Amino acid sequence: MRTIHHQFQQRDFYEPTWKVKYLFLGTFNPMGGKPVNYYYGRKSNQTWKILSKLFIEQFNVSDIDQLKRLLEKTGIACMDLIHTVRAPEERVDKILGKGYNDSKIINKSVIRDYNTDRILSIINANKDVKVYSTWGKGPSLKEWKAEVQRIDNKASIVQLVSPSMVAKVPVGNKKFDYMVADWNQKIKKR
Repeated sequence: MRTIHHQFQQRDFYEPTWKVKYLFLGTFNPMGGKPVNYYYGRKSNQTWKILSKLFIEQFNVSDIDQLKRLLEKTGIACMDLIHTVRAPEERVDKILGKGYNDSKIINKSVIRDYNTDRILSIINANKDVKVYSTWGKGPSLKEWKAEVQRIDNKASIVQLVSPSMVAKVPVGNKKFDYMVADWNQKIKKR
């Protein structure tokens, strides 16, 4: 088994230290996979374009210092539910390969160590924080559901439509417009 760490574990933003109003939960950014500057930093992901439109700010993931200032100003933070994974050697290339496909890390052959306690610590430190995820109903794994339930019991998780351009949307809808409408309806700006 090989342990794969989260690529942001040593970064100062891995656990947000600023006042958080909006906490967005993802799954996992593996160290050894394609590096990104910040959560949701892949080109196919529309998170920062959607939030720029909703908050009327220009969230630029390529300028991490500017991004961190805007995150603090708006009270936005991101965390991933998974801290590390342990995988059989023959599965490692699938985890570190193209696409960050959640099915490669959320299955019965990979062991996950969760960030649930860190996430709950952020929720406890920020009264009235709103928590969002884009993983939909999520996997059916019992331990995954148990970790999500621990968070949901403390601060109800609002499910947002996936910000990935490869995600399906109802026929006749433009993907980006559909995403913006869903997020705008569910994210109550304060």
